[in-house]
Amino acid sequence: MPPLVEAFPASSLASRINHLPSGKTRKPAVSDLTKCELRELIQYHCDLEGPREDPKSRVVCQPFLRLFRQCANGMTVETTAWEGKYDR
Repeated sequence: MPPLVEAFPASSLASRINHLPSGKTRKPAVSDLTKCELRELIQYHCDLEGPREDPKSRVVCQPFLRLFRQCANGMTVETTAWEGKYDR
């Protein structure tokens, strides 16, 4: 199981990406996150409509988009909430 990572507001993402969960500084540092390549991932949230025992019940899935920035040093960070600040 991966270690827990502290949650923080999207507004502080640019200043927090250069610090590892251990508290150490990331090397090499990322100076401008907007220069990292933008990646997309579509995930789905599914719910059962109707009783579980009813064969006419159906599973309904809703897609939602997650955005990531992938930098040259191999760092990838989710930026879904942060991306609204910038034009894509």
